[in-house]
Amino acid sequence: MSVQRYERNGKVRYRARVKSHGREVATKVFDRKADAVAWEQDQTRRLRLGEWTDPKRGRVPLSAVAADWMASRSSVKRKTQENERMVWRVHISPRFGNSPVASITTAQVATWVGGLVASGLAPSTAARYLQVLRSVVEYAVADGRIRINPAADVKPPTKGSVRREGQYLTRQELHDLAEACKGLYAELVLVLGLAGLRWGELAGLQVGDRVSVPGPGLRLQRAMLASTSDAALFIDTLKGKRARTVPLVDELVPILDRWAEGKASHDWVFPAPRGGPLSERNWKRSVGWSAAVTSIGRKKFRVHDLRHTCASLWLAAGADPKVVQRILGHASAAMTMDLYGHLVDHNLWEAAKRLGGTTGAQNDDEDDEGSAGELAIVP
Repeated sequence: MSVQRYERNGKVRYRARVKSHGREVATKVFDRKADAVAWEQDQTRRLRLGEWTDPKRGRVPLSAVAADWMASRSSVKRKTQENERMVWRVHISPRFGNSPVASITTAQVATWVGGLVASGLAPSTAARYLQVLRSVVEYAVADGRIRINPAADVKPPTKGSVRREGQYLTRQELHDLAEACKGLYAELVLVLGLAGLRWGELAGLQVGDRVSVPGPGLRLQRAMLASTSDAALFIDTLKGKRARTVPLVDELVPILDRWAEGKASHDWVFPAPRGGPLSERNWKRSVGWSAAVTSIGRKKFRVHDLRHTCASLWLAAGADPKVVQRILGHASAAMTMDLYGHLVDHNLWEAAKRLGGTTGAQNDDEDDEGSAGELAIVP
């Protein structure tokens, strides 16, 4: 047994040593022999099962692990990387950055999450921050620095978390908003509200992205996004990394014709006044967005809510959820209905009226069999 008794300053101590292939790989001192024996046996068992981790590797601060984790995220979308770095810098590092990774406990993580919510942070936001911490610590597990992720068992906060439903406009309100906006760029309100584009997708449109078969449309292949750190614009892949084609309603065709006229296929369809891509912030300022939404009684209406408007208009027009899914670029029709199913609730009553109209008494001049007011039942 690799447990040795020794005295120092008149006090008896017990040093446990763990060896692998004749080499000492870990050592720890205890006041009681039973504790030393239990620790040595546990470490030996883990070595035998391939579950052992070197305690020294767990002594590095979490900030060192985070740096390696961030370097490993090079394949992730830039916007995601920027958000993760912000969460680490502002919310995680002040609490855990200097802590040895092996010293972090589940209780500490749970207390930290609870503190985020208590400070006024939305539960869904706190849950996202927890996920970043989980990922960093999981990287430490994969790197052999610790054996178990202490953040894995902390439940994300959900109490009081309610999904924010986007606002949406009627067709008339959409036109009222476009008219309330100022300048040449005002008609982009209609493009966003009838084609369902995200702002980055609209800003990333090039003239060559227009299609005419099987009908007028736009082939979305890229997004123009703004950096979280300095608002600099950069080209990125679409959300979900899936290109898609969206149809253009008749009202949008002349708008796209005017903006594309005389331009090369690689030119931006909606360039900034001085050239280059158009940023959402500058567009809102140029059209007087705040004053425009206030004038139609929708003071808190967001640009992204034009996308919700598109979904509501298409669904209200009777479009199949699968069609709306394709237009919006959702992963599935189920996701579309989860987000926008409430917008078609009025269709339930319309369907009830139509169905109810088939069960009433027949007119005297209708035949008893095969009348227009009956549902045909085919065995």
